Amino acid sequence: MSRPTPPSSPVLLRAVPGVLLAVALVSVSSGCGVVDALGPTAYCRPNDPVVTPTSVVPGDELVIQIDGVGRHEECSSDLPHGARYGISIRSRVDGTGNSDDGSHYYSADLDILDPDDDGAAHSTVRVPDDMPPGPAEISVDLEGASTLCEIDPAMSCGPDPFALIEVG
Repeated sequence: MSRPTPPSSPVLLRAVPGVLLAVALVSVSSGCGVVDALGPTAYCRPNDPVVTPTSVVPGDELVIQIDGVGRHEECSSDLPHGARYGISIRSRVDGTGNSDDGSHYYSADLDILDPDDDGAAHSTVRVPDDMPPGPAEISVDLEGASTLCEIDPAMSCGPDPFALIEVG
């Protein structure tokens, strides 16, 4: 008895490259944000904000300006559509005026900004009425775009971009 023969090699070779190409295209173009052949693109973090005035009391207005994002080889400075900056204020002093040595922060969200095509954004916000006196920081959190530290947990990165102010 003779055994059945498998389909001829030329037919298999013609079918396989098409399948491999389709798999490669799906792998490269799937996911959210920009994806390259090696995985998701890391986006550069925004530059430190410039905040004026730097000495305030609760209820005062602060002008926050971010002049764009960093320019580095390891990350893309072209933020994806939908990327935003979350602006917050925090202090190492709790809401009752007690220093907690950094284990707990007073923290409040101030605004969400939509950066322009260059990553620049600005806003005027109000210092919360219950903000404790003492040093505080205005922090910028990039939302909707993964940074290098978020993509590669082995990376060691500093805090989000920030500016220091004094609350009286």
